[in-house]
Amino acid sequence: MPPKWANRFELKPERWVYVPTADARSTGIAIKHSIEAKWAVPDYHYHLQSGGHVAAIRSHLGNSRFLRADIENFFRSISRTRVTRCLKPMFGYKLAREYAVASTVQHPGEKGKPSLPYGFIQSQLLASVCLHESALGRFLLKLHGKAGVSVSVYVDDIIVSTSDPEHLDAIYAELGVAAKRAGLVLNPQKCLPPARQISAFNILLSEAVMSIEPARLAIFAQDLAAGASASQRSGILGYVASVCPAQLSGL
Repeated sequence: MPPKWANRFELKPERWVYVPTADARSTGIAIKHSIEAKWAVPDYHYHLQSGGHVAAIRSHLGNSRFLRADIENFFRSISRTRVTRCLKPMFGYKLAREYAVASTVQHPGEKGKPSLPYGFIQSQLLASVCLHESALGRFLLKLHGKAGVSVSVYVDDIIVSTSDPEHLDAIYAELGVAAKRAGLVLNPQKCLPPARQISAFNILLSEAVMSIEPARLAIFAQDLAAGASASQRSGILGYVASVCPAQLSGL
């Protein structure tokens, strides 16, 4: 089998990024297009929609209680076997297995367990399909269909909100159970239990209000003061305006 990656580097401990070869990149694009033609992206998977994480957070502004959960080592939790199983209903076993083999790598220190790598074109979409088809994904879909409950998924980051504190407490407990049934681990260092305000993607979220965290806003101010290029300045100001226009006065 020809090599699938030309280079890899450790972005942070245990987080390897793989640079696909030209052939593997072409294969990844083809796989991605094939799945997109067969699978309807859930409207609460915001990493696959326009608006990104800002739209994901904005979708919760109508509620007053929020929780956040993060899936630990998300891509590495998506094994070749899981990919095959989730793609089989769309493509049949043979093609599903071919796609799974082409899309997974053997990570350092993990013998005999190929899984999705960061860096491949198709990884994010495949991970989303596998999450959606898991016990955790089915639980999130059920929540999404309930009145008064908002759900957003951004890759491995999950936010759920309601205006009923007791209901959200129950959801938080059930979320952990669903993740365990799915064979996925929630990162205890990044999970935030139900509260009136939470932080995600350096944005503070509370009822009817979202704003950039002061520390991140200060970095933006420093970048502007240091002589950011016209394109950088436009990007910073545009981003701040999309989150909280009132914070522009502090830059």
